[in-house]
Amino acid sequence: MSKKFLKILLGMAVFAYAVPSFADDSQMYITENLQTYMRSGAGDQYRITGSLVAGAPVTVLGQKNKYSLIRDARNRNGWILTKELSDQPSSKEQNPILKAKIDALTLKLNGLDDSWKQRVSEMQRRTTQAESQSSALLEENANLKREMDTIKSKNRNLEAMLDANKQAIAIQWFIYGGSVLGVGLLLGLILPHLIPSRRRKPSGWA
Repeated sequence: MSKKFLKILLGMAVFAYAVPSFADDSQMYITENLQTYMRSGAGDQYRITGSLVAGAPVTVLGQKNKYSLIRDARNRNGWILTKELSDQPSSKEQNPILKAKIDALTLKLNGLDDSWKQRVSEMQRRTTQAESQSSALLEENANLKREMDTIKSKNRNLEAMLDANKQAIAIQWFIYGGSVLGVGLLLGLILPHLIPSRRRKPSGWA
């Protein structure tokens, strides 16, 4: 076996390893930024039967050497270099899909943002209401405390007045009793002198 033949086999092996392998009937895309031509057979010597724009979707029908048999969207069959195929759609096709996803995510985020704003607003409203109720309760408590202090003060005044009345009544009764006692003693001393005593008659006759 000659060295030249070995080099050819080695080159074919390297090329076969480098060229990607696709399953039959798999959805593929023409490599982006590339316009390629379809041929009637698996080789450069075959005539060109059509062209494909970059990013065009095609279906792989089979492979031979470095060529793949494909069918395009117009239902045309032809052979193109396997290296000119990609398993990823072009940016032209991805952009609308990505834009739709971005729009969906944006709409979802807007919904979450609105929901969060409503929750925050409700929390703020409840907080304000609680603060208002707390202020009202504190004010009512302060008013009740002031009323209680006023009632206590009035009770102390009433108790002082009651004690003073009790003392005045006691003094009045003391004076009244002393007056009655003095009048009784005075009458006891004066009446015997004012009322003459009856003379006793003699008990016998002469």
